[in-house]
Amino acid sequence: MKNPFFKKIRNSFLYAFIVLLKCIIFFIPWPAGRNIGGFIGFVFYIFAPKERNKIFRNLDIVYGKGAMNTEEKVLFAKKVCGNLGIGVFEFAKFSMWTPEKISSLVKEVQGIEYLEKAVKEGRSYISITPHLANWELVPIYAKCKFGWPRVGAIGKKIFDPRLERIVHATRVNSGYEIFDKDNISREMIKGLKSGLMALGVLVDQDTSVESMIIPFLGIPAKTPVAPAILAKKYSTYIGTVFIIRRDDGYYKMVVNKPFIPDINDSVKSIALRYNDEISAMIRKYPHQWVWIHERWKSTINAI
Repeated sequence: MKNPFFKKIRNSFLYAFIVLLKCIIFFIPWPAGRNIGGFIGFVFYIFAPKERNKIFRNLDIVYGKGAMNTEEKVLFAKKVCGNLGIGVFEFAKFSMWTPEKISSLVKEVQGIEYLEKAVKEGRSYISITPHLANWELVPIYAKCKFGWPRVGAIGKKIFDPRLERIVHATRVNSGYEIFDKDNISREMIKGLKSGLMALGVLVDQDTSVESMIIPFLGIPAKTPVAPAILAKKYSTYIGTVFIIRRDDGYYKMVVNKPFIPDINDSVKSIALRYNDEISAMIRKYPHQWVWIHERWKSTINAI
């Protein structure tokens, strides 16, 4: 839809839908959210063929063309869309909840000692997180449970300014700062240098920021390297952190052992490490990752 007029109409309908959805969700108890979210995901699967086809294409890229038949791809795509729908429902709920209530959704943390150690040492922490399950929980939980004076996340702006305001307000009200991925913030650098900041970075999408071609799920992919550069420059901890949705609808946080880069750690080796750890977790929980992004757009033109 290249026509600016029709694009504006589409965005207006989408905005109206989000506002209406938020009003409806206000009255729905969270425990029922999995079913509501699943339905939202099913609707998305039916009425978003372009996004559905991206999932199919990505499955061919990762697992090999012909490795999954049509029925298996459809089932996989429906589960992925269901996961996205649950995330939409929960994020709408987050706009109505306190940070403490939101963080209570995380019922267990594996590797909690690594975060506690960084706080005790007074050293900043760069958390590498993929779009897995409900990744929005990571900075909220970090702010509420670990006592970092400042918690932030790097993100990109949404295509529609009205939607951007809704999302940005929800994030800020949850207690953490948002930094634009396209503009290096002095405040962000100040926070990292102070040793008082936990900074979340999503690196599992094809992007225009400074990158290197590094395997992701075994396939060469354009990978952001700013986290590696920042960790080396300011001697912060850097490591992967994941949020996994449990069968009961609550969450488990998995914190892999972080490290402080030294002179022997190249930017590429650091990025390879976090790509490998993210890939391993996606393979373990494949339906919880966002497969609708064209992850290999810059490296694969055709299968």
